[in-house]
Amino acid sequence: MEITKNIHFIEGRGFDSNMYLILNEKKEITLIDTGADEGRHYLIDYIKEIGCSPENLKNIVLTHVHIDHSGGLAYLVKKFKPVVHVCEIEAYAIEEGDLELTLASMFSGYFDGVHVDHCLKEHEIFSFGRHNFEVLVTPGHTKGSICLFDKKEKVLISGDTVFADGSFGRVDFPTGDAGQLQGSLDFLATLDVEILLPGHMRAVQKDGRKHIKAAARLATSMI
Repeated sequence: MEITKNIHFIEGRGFDSNMYLILNEKKEITLIDTGADEGRHYLIDYIKEIGCSPENLKNIVLTHVHIDHSGGLAYLVKKFKPVVHVCEIEAYAIEEGDLELTLASMFSGYFDGVHVDHCLKEHEIFSFGRHNFEVLVTPGHTKGSICLFDKKEKVLISGDTVFADGSFGRVDFPTGDAGQLQGSLDFLATLDVEILLPGHMRAVQKDGRKHIKAAARLATSMI
């Protein structure tokens, strides 16, 4: 699904997270989250359907290390050799194939460690094509969860920190923290967000801030 001329939304199927493709003028691709690897074939098929080549996969950015967002990483890196970007707080879990922090021990029982080329830092700008995304570290779902915010385009890629319709990420997995999540939601609710692109459920193309503010309010009574 085309969200904007440069951003495409691939809804997660089964255990997969949502995935987002960001294109530049050369039809090179940055992929946000990989799914659990169940979506390998429909991801590659979609890339071809929009007139791009999977060989043009240049970057993969993970919003956090859980296997439903990172399980496809090893295959894609081996096949297409993109640059891998992970928050500096959680990069070690990807490199070491940490079964607990990735949740692989609960679901698949294995996780192939992958070298992280670039450790993303708080407030760093990740630029690709027409988009300049600020890296926002938003702990709570995991300690190294990040969101990517394009202030000019009013786009927030939110991982599992916040979803549509007032929903937000759970905090009962390793390194989850309810107080930190509340703080992250309160902060995100101050941003001027029109387009909200979460890690699960539907993408929001209008009034994204309304959904984030609803999540921040609801969280105060639930976590």
